[in-house]
Amino acid sequence: MERERFGRYLILDHLVDGGMAKICRARFLGEQADKVVAIKMVQPQFSKDENFKIMFMDEIKTTFALLHPNIVQTYDYGMHKDQLFVAMEYCDGRNLKEYLDKLKERKFVFPVEISVYIITQLCQGLHYAHTLTDKLTGKDLQIIHRDVSPHNVMLTFDGAIKVIDFGIAKTESNTESTQAGTIKGKLSYLAPEYLEGHELDPRYDEFAVGISMWEMLCSRKLFKASNDLAVLKKIQECNIPAPSSINPNVPKELDEIVLKALSKDRNKRYDNLDQLNRALVKFLFSTYPDFNSSDLGYFAKELFKDEIKKDRAKLFEFGKIDLKPYLADLKREQTGGTAPAEAPAATSESVAASEKERQRETAFDFGFEEEEAQTKTRTRATRKSAATKSKVDIDEKFGHLEEDSELSIDKVKVKPQVDNEGNVKPRIPDATKTIRRKKSAKTATRKITIKQKKSPLPKVASIAIIAGLVAFGAKNIDMIKELAGLQEKRVVKAPSQKKRVPSSNKNVEKDEVITDSRGEVSVALNNFNKHKQKVFVDGKRMKVDFLNSIKISSDKAHWIRVESSGRKHFIQKVNFESSGNESISVTESVFQSYGYLKMSRSCAKGSISFTLFGEPRVEKLPIRSRIGIPFPVESEATGGKPTVHSVYFKLGKQNIERKIEFELTEDSSVDFCELIL
Repeated sequence: MERERFGRYLILDHLVDGGMAKICRARFLGEQADKVVAIKMVQPQFSKDENFKIMFMDEIKTTFALLHPNIVQTYDYGMHKDQLFVAMEYCDGRNLKEYLDKLKERKFVFPVEISVYIITQLCQGLHYAHTLTDKLTGKDLQIIHRDVSPHNVMLTFDGAIKVIDFGIAKTESNTESTQAGTIKGKLSYLAPEYLEGHELDPRYDEFAVGISMWEMLCSRKLFKASNDLAVLKKIQECNIPAPSSINPNVPKELDEIVLKALSKDRNKRYDNLDQLNRALVKFLFSTYPDFNSSDLGYFAKELFKDEIKKDRAKLFEFGKIDLKPYLADLKREQTGGTAPAEAPAATSESVAASEKERQRETAFDFGFEEEEAQTKTRTRATRKSAATKSKVDIDEKFGHLEEDSELSIDKVKVKPQVDNEGNVKPRIPDATKTIRRKKSAKTATRKITIKQKKSPLPKVASIAIIAGLVAFGAKNIDMIKELAGLQEKRVVKAPSQKKRVPSSNKNVEKDEVITDSRGEVSVALNNFNKHKQKVFVDGKRMKVDFLNSIKISSDKAHWIRVESSGRKHFIQKVNFESSGNESISVTESVFQSYGYLKMSRSCAKGSISFTLFGEPRVEKLPIRSRIGIPFPVESEATGGKPTVHSVYFKLGKQNIERKIEFELTEDSSVDFCELIL
């Protein structure tokens, strides 16, 4: 497939096609090294517009000086074939808006700690731009992005956060001024001072950062209305609901930070984004001490795992593209379209040099050095056994020898020498090992010189073994393909178990692998807080992933229990008939007091069974939890009368089930060992 070359860049595919410009993924064409970049190419009609050129160059002047891990770097810019272009760092990921849409599609909400971490990185990148000084002039650049929104924040699949698109950024050096009545930036992310006509400062970007944070926490747009005028009116009123009023997982401390950044009066906001960042970092690690920045990468890979798999396959194919023709074409273009100079005629000196170079390259062949390992003679790269030439196909080199070919094997003592005409000088009979193929008078004798340190017997044995392997391979090609991974193998994907089959059945193997055909369902727990709640399925505690999901089988009904401190257990019975993605909304339960059944020692082994909040439960004995199993009781605020509970227990392997009753009050405990004695 012929691909488009755009100057020194090879276009791989299109990422965004817009009316004014398109963004493509491309490879930089370098002779020694190349890399994948994102290249923005302005449409020809806009490239000729002088006003657009001025605006474009303002963006280049702004971004070319920016060098920060949270800002996409600009590598190159210019004009090619009447098109303005800029080459930028390629971000292997998606923008924040795509993350929000994907989460909404799967009925998820951004985890609070990941939302806060993303905003801290956004603050750091923007604060760097706000305070950047031109090192050549000492002048403050005073860069204000003016278009901060989820669309312009890139999250890579490796967990990096990058601010992009400084296209309408305001700087001290801008040559273009905004026309009266023109709104720059996305409508829903404007700050009130913009509508009031005030001079903008870095706190303008802070307001947009606050909007983005609010939308991540609440999974909805902040300023949304039926038309643009209604949106502007909402911005002017600036009545912001606390995020916790929509998402109960948001702590009150975070509410205060978000609402301060979204103050209508910019004098009540944080003085700069560094202060906002410090407040968020302090909150993040005091509330979520186990959080690690790598969590974002795991979260991204889980959310976009299907897209990542497809894109990796595409990039792998891009990596196979032969760049030589494109590099040659680029050279012709750079030299004014002249054809490359013809190669000089081959001379004896050049042939000899080529032969020496070939020998040098062969000497550095990194094949499997069987004899080298045995004799430990790897101190020189040029010492090689016959097995070192593992990259040489045996059939291709030796399989075509005619019947009258002569095989001569002797001991090598010195290196072969090449004369000025490129021929190998003859050696005494015991100094070379050659394979000579007798040909017709018109065909030159072919010589292959192989260095040898040991007696010829191992070499003869090696050739015999290779011949045997070739013969074996011809008869057992299917087995070899399967071993080499070239033939599809039957794979048991589900957990398997071995089933004993009576030996009298001759048609069935004794150890038959039974494939577990149960489907698996990914269940999203909406409104679940993994830092404050625990989830159990059929009595077993489950691990919750970054998307607040658990995986259960679809072959039977399950009891799902969510425990929250000081509240009634959330209980739901589910039965998913098919595999796929499902969701459950975990509602906030009423307050509940508890007493505890525990064991002071391992006085019994077996099980106990009981029913709580409608869920039938079976727990193992001894009870492992130090505080015991919680049983609901009447609160002291409502009288605190003792509550009677009953459980059934079996000891050891007995089938006899016994019943015991006990009384509990709020925060009291009963020792099971004393009950059964």
